[in-house]
Amino acid sequence: MSSMIKHLFATSALIIPLSLAIPSPVIAQQSDQQIIWKAGTGDGSIAVPSAQVDPSNGSIPAALQRWRTLSASGNFSFGEYASFLMTYPDWPGSKAMRQNAEQAIDLNSYSPNQTVAYFDRLSPVSNTGRAKYAIALHATGDSEKAALWGQKAWRGGPLTDDDEARLLTIMAGKLTPADHDARVEKLLWAKATRAAERTLPYTSPQRRPLFAARLAIKNKSSDADGLLTNAGAAAGADAGILAERAMALRSSGSGWTAREMLANRSALSAPPTDAEEWYEVLLTLAREAENDGQYETAYKIASKVDDGVASGVDVSDQELGVRDDYTSLTWLAGMTAFFKLGRPQDAAAMFERYGRAAKSPQTRTKGLYWAGLASKQAGRTEAANRYFSEAANYVDQFYGQLSNEALGRRLPPVITGASIPSIPVNNASSVFQAARLSGTLGSHKEQSLFLRAIANEAQSETDYIDAISLSRAIGRPDLAVMAGRNARVDSHSNLIAHAFPVIPVPNDHKDNFTLIHAITRQESQFDREAISHAGARGLMQLMPGTARETSGRISMSYSRDALTSDPEYNIRLGSTYIKSMLRYYNGSYPLAIAAYNAGPGNVNKWLRANGDPRTGSIGILEWIERIPIFETKNYVQRVLENAVMYDLQNPDRAEITSSMPLSVYLGKSTPG
Repeated sequence: MSSMIKHLFATSALIIPLSLAIPSPVIAQQSDQQIIWKAGTGDGSIAVPSAQVDPSNGSIPAALQRWRTLSASGNFSFGEYASFLMTYPDWPGSKAMRQNAEQAIDLNSYSPNQTVAYFDRLSPVSNTGRAKYAIALHATGDSEKAALWGQKAWRGGPLTDDDEARLLTIMAGKLTPADHDARVEKLLWAKATRAAERTLPYTSPQRRPLFAARLAIKNKSSDADGLLTNAGAAAGADAGILAERAMALRSSGSGWTAREMLANRSALSAPPTDAEEWYEVLLTLAREAENDGQYETAYKIASKVDDGVASGVDVSDQELGVRDDYTSLTWLAGMTAFFKLGRPQDAAAMFERYGRAAKSPQTRTKGLYWAGLASKQAGRTEAANRYFSEAANYVDQFYGQLSNEALGRRLPPVITGASIPSIPVNNASSVFQAARLSGTLGSHKEQSLFLRAIANEAQSETDYIDAISLSRAIGRPDLAVMAGRNARVDSHSNLIAHAFPVIPVPNDHKDNFTLIHAITRQESQFDREAISHAGARGLMQLMPGTARETSGRISMSYSRDALTSDPEYNIRLGSTYIKSMLRYYNGSYPLAIAAYNAGPGNVNKWLRANGDPRTGSIGILEWIERIPIFETKNYVQRVLENAVMYDLQNPDRAEITSSMPLSVYLGKSTPG
């Protein structure tokens, strides 16, 4: 061993103290980054004593306890977070823990080598992490990689004053006006005006007048109008200036002027750095225009979405916030064109954009179905059938089922799908082992976090099969539902049947088999101990007040604890309640299901405001889509699609046996 290595092992500050070392599952070989981390050096060839690598010899119980401790606070040291994350990077809450780790790096007293080793294994998830990675790389002599990450951090947005100063020191002479332009753009969208003002003198001559005008508008400066004039014609096609002007006009009481400006704007000269913030501005003004009956203005604002991202960019690959705002805009534009402006062809174009931007099957099929419906109304039958055919591939989705009906197709039987083998307990990943253990220790809520992480991290069909296998092994069918739903997002259609579990139903409620299962799958995903944020409990997610009232009606004693401890008790009350809602709404499944979720008071209010689909004053699909509470709108569609699937899988217990089952559930006389 060289003298340098001996010195490293003799210097306790460069080695994780044994008291902080995190137990890990048995690992055949440590990664280079883990070895470097343990030794505190950049030499990946160091042979670290095994006691330093895994002092606990694979103790999942100890790791679970450490995870609980670290997850409970953001005030631990970088070493404490990092030593855990290096071994357990995929445990629940890892992103938040990584953010805490990056925030905790103290550049006044840190090991550059350990910091680099950590980031080599786990890339930064925050801009402060990017900056600290660059600074640590520079300290270890890797100037080329330091410059790369330094540029990313500089362009990435806000930093602390100290991180900014340190980054500027190592990036001296390496940043271009384009880098400063990108930084100021990012800072302004993030409302970090002080940092933007500091950087403004270093921006390019072409962009500086635009940034100056934008800052003046944001700061409500007296010279804002003059600076805007100085910015020239380019200001009319700059997303940042348009957004600042629109929101300034709106806040000063000139919202209508702001709407007209956005409705009649030119195409953007370049996509905004922050597409989500840009779309938020458009969405705010478009919704206000729609609410005020300015339908043409609302359509013109909401339909101008294409220049919000670069040409050729697939919106479905963007972050959730961007996708969500983009689809909200295209949906608003499509519905406005279809129902208010009488322009079905324009509506079809917007609905198609809506569907193409989606990751989830329910959103994709919704867009395609409505594009088909609008195309059909526009007389474009061939195009309509193409949209319906694409959506019809998703037989487990509400709009996929309607699309099959629109094409005159009977829904196919549900295939059994891939076989599900057992997972050897000792060969499972640490997340699987921790999921098992947390359940054994009686922490149902904690186990749920691990199950959700397993479902969310799965990608391949094998991953999903393993998740479903685990769900069976530990008696948690909710994991199978989560895994099955996520598998559909990843285009794995061979596991559909496994995502629709069947549970015992009390004999006196067997006639309600379909609705019990359809509601339970959406409410709790068959997690018998589920408790919502609002306080709904158990399989069918009953609010204690509703459960108490329902139990009194059927002469059952009320027990709050039994709602989560006794599945049969929960099912009896839930089944009784949905039956009462069906009677109240004269057999209308959509209205009864909406009332189960949001209460009959809300449903009655919506009937008065939007019309009653039972009388023909409004179509049932439009009525559902106009439910103002997104959760309830989504709930109605998910429960009805579940009902169709349970009828298909269990024909001897089916509620509806028609060749157009979803239309029957909806109360429609025509298919599709």
